[in-house]
Amino acid sequence: MVQGELFARKLLTLNVFVFLVRTNTRPPIKYVLDVTIAYPNGIPLSLATFGLGTREKCDIAVNYKIYDADEVPFEDEEKLRDWMYEVYKEKDEMLARYYATGEFNPGEKGTRIAFSWAKIIGMYGFWFGSFYAQYNVYSYVISAVVKFLLFPFSSS
Repeated sequence: MVQGELFARKLLTLNVFVFLVRTNTRPPIKYVLDVTIAYPNGIPLSLATFGLGTREKCDIAVNYKIYDADEVPFEDEEKLRDWMYEVYKEKDEMLARYYATGEFNPGEKGTRIAFSWAKIIGMYGFWFGSFYAQYNVYSYVISAVVKFLLFPFSSS
């Protein structure tokens, strides 16, 4: 993918976000959270690899920055565009630095979070078990209601 196409896609995503923020926030937002994600070798996870867990073990780095919403020029479209260009320029520089040095910002220490297969399998087991239990409860309730409505005075 050409760098310009990637930049255009990022801007489109941010423009949609800004439109939604400007028109749909009740009460008004106080902060804007900017999240930058760095994947090994710059190759992001696909939905299939994310959902099925088929990618080899890897480290994914996440950097976030919080802006006060008053700092973001939502009212003036041109100033907002310039602000977004500057944010994405900083993000691109930060990603380039991360891929070169392994750090988003020099001297900034990160926190490593490890995921275990036992936790992941346990969570999947919990959700599948919950789904199965709910399915059985709802099936019983619905069948009882249907039987009552269709055969209210049967003696079986």
